[in-house]
Amino acid sequence: MKAAITRKKWRPTLSMVVVAVLLSVLLLPFAIILFFRIFEHQIFQQTENALIAQSAVLSAVMSRMVAEQEEVELGEFAEVEPAISIENGPYKPIAPRNYLFSAKTYPRRARARPAANPSSEIMQEIGSRLSPLLVETQKVTLAGFRVLDHKGNVIAGRSELGLSLNHIEEVRAALSGEYKSVLRERISDEPAPAFSSLSRGTATRIFSAMPVMLQNKVVGVIYASRTPSNTMRQLFKQWEIVAIASAFTLLVTALIGFVFLRVITKPIHDLIERTQRISTGDANAIAPLKHNGTREFASLADSFLSMARKISERADYISTFASHAAHELKSPITATKGAVELLLESGEDMSKEQRDRFLNNILKDSDRVTALLDRLRHLARADNPKSTGQLDLENLLNHLQNQYASLEVKRESQSSVQLPITVENAEIIFFNLVENAINHGATKVTIQIEETPTSLRFYICDNGSGISEGNAGKIFDLFFTTRRSEGGTGMGLGIVQSMVKSHYGSLTFLSDRVETTFLVELPKASSV
Repeated sequence: MKAAITRKKWRPTLSMVVVAVLLSVLLLPFAIILFFRIFEHQIFQQTENALIAQSAVLSAVMSRMVAEQEEVELGEFAEVEPAISIENGPYKPIAPRNYLFSAKTYPRRARARPAANPSSEIMQEIGSRLSPLLVETQKVTLAGFRVLDHKGNVIAGRSELGLSLNHIEEVRAALSGEYKSVLRERISDEPAPAFSSLSRGTATRIFSAMPVMLQNKVVGVIYASRTPSNTMRQLFKQWEIVAIASAFTLLVTALIGFVFLRVITKPIHDLIERTQRISTGDANAIAPLKHNGTREFASLADSFLSMARKISERADYISTFASHAAHELKSPITATKGAVELLLESGEDMSKEQRDRFLNNILKDSDRVTALLDRLRHLARADNPKSTGQLDLENLLNHLQNQYASLEVKRESQSSVQLPITVENAEIIFFNLVENAINHGATKVTIQIEETPTSLRFYICDNGSGISEGNAGKIFDLFFTTRRSEGGTGMGLGIVQSMVKSHYGSLTFLSDRVETTFLVELPKASSV
């Protein structure tokens, strides 16, 4: 049966899958937090954009009011450097601050202080004219407004009239001609509003201070504040965004479940189903899985299927071997039994020559059974070698020469070669090959040694009668022999092949050589 190997491709390891899933689960809360942070950032920027727009209108109104006052001397106002805008031409847009990454929250705004320099009557009169406008604006925008003069005194608003706010950081920036906004803590003495209320229940409030400019001079400040809308309330209003976020969360969860199903659960169930089919004798079940999942599971499936394949091949081998062995042993035993029965029945009537012939046949058949049992013992050792070791080839060749004195054993290599095999196992390989050559009339055996980066190749050549083309494909089959009448068992080359395979090597008959040549390839002995 041809071994089927799982196609090699990149697969994640089980640890990689577990780490990826854990990271996904770990990052999911951070993703939700980031989503809320981005949504909150958008709410804050929308709130400040509204304050900027409203303050810009009030600033323009106040600037016009100041310009209409003939008594006002512009020299008493602080002059600032004019802002030059090349990109936007005459326009001077004001962008809200970045609330996503600059999340500093200032303490609650300090209380107003008594004014060191009271506001002029002209500024007070302008403030009184602006007050009704502020009240009406606040009813619609829900924002709080204070109009300050160039000294930082409150001249219009619902409270703090006549007091000074020039000690507030954002007010000081506006008095120098710079727009500034800050996020401050919001502390309310009132109970938290209901969810459906128009009031905001957040713990922060945006304060913006916009300078009122007239001919590059700061004539006042529009100081506005507003609490951003409650995030949960806005999420309820923006249900489409919430739905998208929920769908994304469900998608990530489903993806995690699919990953586990694909790379862990499904391969396990497939392998369980495959083992059940193999246990019932289904040979087609010994095939690679369609989906192996992780690298470790692919290796596990390959190892299991390889083991199942070897067990199946071993079972077929044992069945075939038992049939052949029974046949080979049955013939001499049957002949021996028949000869004994004839001797028992008619032995007294036989001549001495007849009795001797039957006795010689019994002895010959007994020798054949003994030879077969010896070969079976060697085959058992070849299939299950007890140990591995190292052997010097020079010692083995000398032993061969001494064992077969009538045979010329020649070695074509000068380097010292160490075989990764024990003396007993090496003798089984080389002695059987040499005996096979002698049985076919060889008088000379040449061993050529070729070294590769990973293996040692031994070309065993002899000058015997050779192997016919018709028999070349059957020489490794157990019990196949052309010398049965001469006592051949047909197990020599089969034993050699089993021994070589048990040492992770290979045995090949090279039919294209002039001399009878076998190639034995063994892995190199590991250097200590």
